[in-house]
Amino acid sequence: MATRTELANRWYDLMDINAGTIATGEETIEEVGLKLFEFILDVASGRKKTFSDQWGLHNQLAVFNPAPVT
Repeated sequence: MATRTELANRWYDLMDINAGTIATGEETIEEVGLKLFEFILDVASGRKKTFSDQWGLHNQLAVFNPAPVT
């Protein structure tokens, strides 16, 4: 999921959902949330693959740094 449209455009082949549309007013939180929910159901049921699965990319992206803070 991309948090900014710029990121979604730059990594269009890796980002499944563009949440940047909330900040620009193109979509509401509820609309993007529904897209995400439906996408999760589609992936879990096997109807869809994530872009990373389609491309065979299996490196995990972390939303935080798990290393100790010094």
